[in-house]
Amino acid sequence: MKSLGLVFILSGIILMGLSGLEKVLIFTSYNGNIQEMQAIIDLTPSFIWNITNFTFGFGLISFIIGLLLFFSKNITKFSRG
Repeated sequence: MKSLGLVFILSGIILMGLSGLEKVLIFTSYNGNIQEMQAIIDLTPSFIWNITNFTFGFGLISFIIGLLLFFSKNITKFSRG
């Protein structure tokens, strides 16, 4: 279970980092002034912002599941008999 927990933790970290990278790429794709952040947000379609938010959300969920699996003690231990 600990190795599966590590996989979920690493995938969560990667997904959260990817969502940040996606937002940075959106901001750098417009060659405007960084002071006009609201204009960039208004120019970008809402479904693209949702993609980055969902990526972050799934990364956070994956990270939390990984922590639970990594620190859990044999939850599903079946006894014989």
